[in-house]
Amino acid sequence: MAGYDKEAGASLYYIDYIAMLHKVDNGAFGYGSYFSLSTMDRHYRSDMSVEEAIELVDKCILEIRSRLVIAPPNFVIKIVDKDGARVHAWRQSVQDVTTASV
Repeated sequence: MAGYDKEAGASLYYIDYIAMLHKVDNGAFGYGSYFSLSTMDRHYRSDMSVEEAIELVDKCILEIRSRLVIAPPNFVIKIVDKDGARVHAWRQSVQDVTTASV
């Protein structure tokens, strides 16, 4: 769950299987998270620009597609910030993500 507050700024929370709420800097869930979280641990910085964050998401998508036996064919990248929540981009095939190098 993500949101934006005028005083606190942007926040991201993970809700686990017993409904415990955890504030996190970055996150992923499902089988792809085993590959995405290690990529985020290596490349995530708290001062990233939106462009750098999108590059990191693309790296995570590439990892999922190359390592997960049955990878989802489509990904939606959404941004939540002071301007609200919006869809930034769709990633529908491996050719969509050619600039990110892992």
